[in-house]
Amino acid sequence: MPLLLAATLAWIAGSLAGLAGAPVALASIAGAIAALAFIAAGRQSTSAALLLIALTALYLGADLRRADQRCRAIAARATQWEATLLAPAAPGSYVRATMHRAGETACDLPIAIAVRGGTAGTGARVAITRAEPSGNDRGLLLREARLTQRTAPGPLARWRDHIATSLDRTFGSDAPMVRALLIADTRGLSPELRERYADAGLVHMLSISGLHVAIVGGALLLLMQSARVPANAAAVGAVTVTALYVLAIGAPPPAVRSATLFAATTLTRLLQRPVSPWATFSLGAMLPLLEPRTVLDLGWQLSVGGYAAIVVSGRLGRRLPETWRGWRRTLAKELIAGVLTTAVTAPLVAWHFGRLSLIAPVSNLAAGPVVSLLQPTLFLAMLTPEGPAARFVADAATPMLRAMDAVANIAASTPGADIVVTPSAWSALLAGAASIAVLVAAWKRHWAPPLTVACACIAVLAWMPDGARLPSREAPQMELHMIDVGQGDAIALRSPRGRWVLVDAGRAWTTGDAGRATVIPYLRRLGGPLALFVLTHPHADHIGGAASIVRALKPAELRDAAFVEGSTIYRELLRTTQDVGTRWQRVRPGERIDIDGMGLEFLAPDSAWTVSLRDPNEASTVVRVRYGSVRFLLTGDAESGEERWLLDRDAGALDVDVLKVGHHGSATSSTADFLDAVTPRLALVSVGAGNTYRHPSAEVMARLVGQGASVLRTDQLGSVIVRTDGSYIEVEAAGVRWPVARALPGLQ
Repeated sequence: MPLLLAATLAWIAGSLAGLAGAPVALASIAGAIAALAFIAAGRQSTSAALLLIALTALYLGADLRRADQRCRAIAARATQWEATLLAPAAPGSYVRATMHRAGETACDLPIAIAVRGGTAGTGARVAITRAEPSGNDRGLLLREARLTQRTAPGPLARWRDHIATSLDRTFGSDAPMVRALLIADTRGLSPELRERYADAGLVHMLSISGLHVAIVGGALLLLMQSARVPANAAAVGAVTVTALYVLAIGAPPPAVRSATLFAATTLTRLLQRPVSPWATFSLGAMLPLLEPRTVLDLGWQLSVGGYAAIVVSGRLGRRLPETWRGWRRTLAKELIAGVLTTAVTAPLVAWHFGRLSLIAPVSNLAAGPVVSLLQPTLFLAMLTPEGPAARFVADAATPMLRAMDAVANIAASTPGADIVVTPSAWSALLAGAASIAVLVAAWKRHWAPPLTVACACIAVLAWMPDGARLPSREAPQMELHMIDVGQGDAIALRSPRGRWVLVDAGRAWTTGDAGRATVIPYLRRLGGPLALFVLTHPHADHIGGAASIVRALKPAELRDAAFVEGSTIYRELLRTTQDVGTRWQRVRPGERIDIDGMGLEFLAPDSAWTVSLRDPNEASTVVRVRYGSVRFLLTGDAESGEERWLLDRDAGALDVDVLKVGHHGSATSSTADFLDAVTPRLALVSVGAGNTYRHPSAEVMARLVGQGASVLRTDQLGSVIVRTDGSYIEVEAAGVRWPVARALPGLQ
């Protein structure tokens, strides 16, 4: 093993252990140090140097973790803060930011802000006042924050906003995908598109990665050489433009790694001084680690693991029979690279996404040539001024975008394309060890010992109980999960004993539905049976995934508003319910159901009210949930008419702590009188990013904020979890947990 590679691995292992500070991480560092010492056996000075590197990284990582904890503690007691926004902020929004100062203490700490007042754009530096901080080891949230812009967004942030706007005008409906591929802006990607690409094993292609930067760099070099630019000047020019591009898009770690590798490879060719691929690999892996937290970045981890697999696959490709030539040899090499990359990155994908794509080697083989042509074309479109020329380039890119999406569709719809997994920390660690052992076996001529280690790890994984986890010591609690299904609803209630009540199932589209793509994997990963399935009304964005859920999870009971609807989706749901033996029953106001101490009471619709209606929204199932002294109100797509009916019937029953906002925050719902009766502490809005309905309404958001509610939206946060033990309420969203409190005095 090259010494530079051993030193890089020692640094990575030490940094991981220091930053994580957990028993699993400490076990991994001990194993890594032992492995490195074994590699350097017989060379005591080398072993000692590697051990010193690992321990130094461990110390620096631990010191950084302690500094973050100190900053978090100081910030939690401060009365004013300064930060740079990572997304546009407006009242009622929830944004991520990097804090630079808390009171008199300078900190560089990731935080989240629930904005109460003030506006600012991406990259703006703001002063934050009148906020109520809360947080724990998962992060710090500044609730009810008032923002005052100190400095405008910098030139790079303004450039990105300008490019994003230009791409929107040029590419139309394809703009979200193009923004993700060019400027690492993934906010506009729909959940169903993400799920489809994840099932196909192509999710890494949805944002800037090492692959994209390498393609752009190679295309620039080829273009300059075609223009007869001298070799030296072409190499320097391509590297310079690539580096500027990576800086302009915010220098994501995978892009930095790839740009470093491209620069090193180009330089060695220019100097005609070939070096080991592991040397350039080590250089590319180490440079982003100048910011130690990068070692915890999933994109960097996937990028480093994937490139290591590509290096090893090159050596395996050279061992193919000499009789394999031409297309047969090329195809075999690509398949080897795909299989090995999938195997090496599988533990990371399983841990973060809860699935394994078995078709990934084939889908990547098909998508690779498309991306190789698409990425330079999109880069050219970004550089072309708006007008006929930009539209011409966009038209040229459109068939390639369609081809890439077709590959994802075909791969994701293939039977057995992916499997849902629920890894624990220990099973993920074992899978990681198996992946590393496979890499070593593929590289070394004496492959039997490392392959034996890999097989042993896999055998232990097969023996371990499915989803084995450490026993929980948490007190019994109820959870509400607002699952991100884009423009639709899927609300899952989890009882203290782990049983589920699901309210709605998200939408359907031509090739699938949110039930199969999102809800079923989500519930299966957490475990527990589906005790009750409730549908609010028969619109497709609420029942689109219902048939898939009934078929897969077989709930004992299904409750429905029974509004007559002749849609194909609704008829399929009723047939499926009958086929699997699920008991169907109409919702009746006043009916109460208790599931493990979690009380559900149906408030609407009344059949006498429903019979006079033409709009299913006004006949939505409304259910109040109580656990201890904490109350939730789920309103489906109830609009102003049904809200008035509820107020006339029993306004006192509507006073709750948590409100699932009606009709995705539409202006036709959440009237002032209704919110005066509800007085929510927390308002949940299930809504798709960039939806064509322009939900949620700014007027409704202002009305909720005026009530003192903290507003959480799936288009800003993804899935949101609300937990309660019957008195205390805690929210988890975007990797942060915080307790819920009423608005600060004077902020109304």
